Amino acid sequence: MKILTVNRNYFVTGGPEKYMFSLMENMPQHEFIPFCVNFDKNLPTEYSRYFIDPPGGTGDVYYKDFRMSIPEKLSYAFRSVYSFEARRKLEALIRDTRPDVALFLNAVYFTDSIVDACRTFNLPIIWRMSDFHKVCASYLLFRDGAVCDECLDRGLTRALINRCGGYQRSRAAALVKVAGMWLSRLRRNYDNVHYFVTPSAFTREKMIQGGFAPDKIVHIPTFVETGDGESYPAKNPNGILYAGRLSPEKGIEVLLEAFARLRNRDAVLSIAGDANSDYARSLIASVPAASKDRIKFLGFQDQESLARLYSENLLFVVPSVWYENQPNVLLEGMARGRAAIVPCLGSLMETVIEGVTGYHYKPGNSPELADKIDRLLENPRLASEMGRRARTHVLEHHAASVHIAALGELFKSCLGKENRTGIQP
Repeated sequence: MKILTVNRNYFVTGGPEKYMFSLMENMPQHEFIPFCVNFDKNLPTEYSRYFIDPPGGTGDVYYKDFRMSIPEKLSYAFRSVYSFEARRKLEALIRDTRPDVALFLNAVYFTDSIVDACRTFNLPIIWRMSDFHKVCASYLLFRDGAVCDECLDRGLTRALINRCGGYQRSRAAALVKVAGMWLSRLRRNYDNVHYFVTPSAFTREKMIQGGFAPDKIVHIPTFVETGDGESYPAKNPNGILYAGRLSPEKGIEVLLEAFARLRNRDAVLSIAGDANSDYARSLIASVPAASKDRIKFLGFQDQESLARLYSENLLFVVPSVWYENQPNVLLEGMARGRAAIVPCLGSLMETVIEGVTGYHYKPGNSPELADKIDRLLENPRLASEMGRRARTHVLEHHAASVHIAALGELFKSCLGKENRTGIQP
């Protein structure tokens, strides 16, 4: 089977790319045909001649790094609502390669144009959700430091009022984002998507709440590489790990506050994630002098380094203050046989079973988080038992074989299927 795979970039920056390359590795019987933006960091591929031009230059991936004149910003705004370039180039790729099915990942960048290109050739579409961008103009259901469901309950005009425009907080950006969302709904564009795949059951429920037809949304849990062998004792029984993006919705400030409250004064916190942003630098600067020798900001870590960090630390924390969508780092840590501590929030509660594979705490509650960390630091045997059960849970529910089988069946079901109704009016 030929699988057209649409994703913003062809190198790893986060979960969608990890997923894309893992699929290629675990489904060698299929041919994957990528369609992306033509960035300098992309891995080599024969299909790069079809990739679209990046708006900020081949070296700039994120909007915050774009250096644009006013006319260029206006042009980018129009292309953010509909990209004729993406449609033209994707149609050429489909015409030349004749794929059997399209898999959209981090594809919001390309607008409705990619759906129209696939429709031209009656190409079935499966769209995997890595965030909440179909129902939330800010992608995360998160605003001003807290979860926000206003657009689900009161309509997209709330995004304009609240200035929610993707990852930007401006009314102009919100207008562009909402215009694209309204256009999709006015044109009933999602009628042409056969299935939406959600990594978590929670995300499925949020899409249904946002007006999508339940029979179009399939929950297939994320998979991770589980490695070989059982869990192993931590090299540092006082070690605590955070791995992931350093941004406000990830709740790292809550973790730092909890760390300062620990009864265990020998505890060491390792924070793995790109520390080059202004927000990350402000976090580093906020660490009290008395704690600097026990809090380590390690910067970005590759998969091999992360595996080593899990082996060194007794437990790990995912302190997010947004809903999350079954993050890879949570499953990776559990697969390494480590107990997890997470807030009672969104998709995180599906994966971590209270008192079995880890602990829950009230979101944003640093005293409760500190108490849960101390419980495991004071009882490393309990932490190890939870870690073993965590690994078993991942092996049963998040192994590659389980996911690949379910996704393969979904691909087969799309072949020859008529398009069905998508978002409800």
